Amino acid sequence: MAQKIRLAIFALSAALAGLAFFALHSFWTWVAPVLILVAGSILAEYAFSRLASKEERQRDLEDRVRNPPT
Repeated sequence: MAQKIRLAIFALSAALAGLAFFALHSFWTWVAPVLILVAGSILAEYAFSRLASKEERQRDLEDRVRNPPT
């Protein structure tokens, strides 16, 4: 459940960053989406750490060790 919430928060922040990119037409065109994505990622990880059980956190860490991002 916590994984799905983490994914939903990240997807929402990505959508908001996309909207900000197309809505703003200045210097903020590049800064705002990046800040929104960073804030969304931090919020998603915070929500996961608060909502996940110890077993779910352990499985997540094991999965990250076995399948590192490329």
